[in-house]
Amino acid sequence: MAWQELSITVPHEFVEPISYLFGRYGKGLSTELAGKGQVLLRTYITSGSRQRMARIDVGIRLVASIEPIGELQIRELADDEDWQNTWKSHFRILRIGKNLVIKPTWLELEPEPDDIVIELDPGIAFGTGYHPTTDTCLQAMEQHITPGMTVLDLGTGSGILTMAAMKLGAKLVTALDIDTQAVSSARRNFRRAGITKQVRVGQGSVPHPTAPKADFDLAVANISARGVVDRCPFILTALKPGALFIASGLLETQKQDVADAVEPLGFALVSEWPQDEWVTLLYRAPNPSGTPD
Repeated sequence: MAWQELSITVPHEFVEPISYLFGRYGKGLSTELAGKGQVLLRTYITSGSRQRMARIDVGIRLVASIEPIGELQIRELADDEDWQNTWKSHFRILRIGKNLVIKPTWLELEPEPDDIVIELDPGIAFGTGYHPTTDTCLQAMEQHITPGMTVLDLGTGSGILTMAAMKLGAKLVTALDIDTQAVSSARRNFRRAGITKQVRVGQGSVPHPTAPKADFDLAVANISARGVVDRCPFILTALKPGALFIASGLLETQKQDVADAVEPLGFALVSEWPQDEWVTLLYRAPNPSGTPD
């Protein structure tokens, strides 16, 4: 069977809709930074899949009508080139922060004594550690999650941040995503990791029945600047007084937009993790009582 590799470069805020198209009508998904806030996405389809190709093309045209994006590139795979091996070649074992290790399920690893290994199948969901926003979220979480915390993961994608939170000692995590395929991918990874009893999974965003008011010690939202700005009042409602909020999926140029939205709510900037043109921000929620956190 002959295969084609489809690839396209899009701004970060349009990764999700193109990922949905590629995941719905293609096989496998990989992401790669292309610089200047752009992300290169790849997927694979069988040659001659006219209906699937037509649906991908219509979706790309709809996105392009909103924002200029790159042209869809099509490469014919050689007869001896298997799409699964080609897709897998875009992933590797990652070491992040002090002890975190991200390992695709098909790769072998001899862990070091202090390694905290997170094994996952990238599937079609965005968020596998191969993007600076996920990388810096993991760094922030490694430094600030302590045993026994309750954590809210908005835009869970593959579930990587939820699995990291559990590995770092969280007692309960609520993982939400607006995309049905991301939720399915996350559930598969949670089952493989054996953490389904400690994770509440839901489709949607806050407010949400699985995210009660004043229930969380830490929230992480690796989504987009627009998503953070829109959701921050509901994130504040879900957090305990004085709790922590990790905001990510942000370009450096969008940092002030986020500050203008969250700081009037009482959030105070604690730290930031810049990487390339991206930045992850750590805020502390207001604590009206003034009691220690």
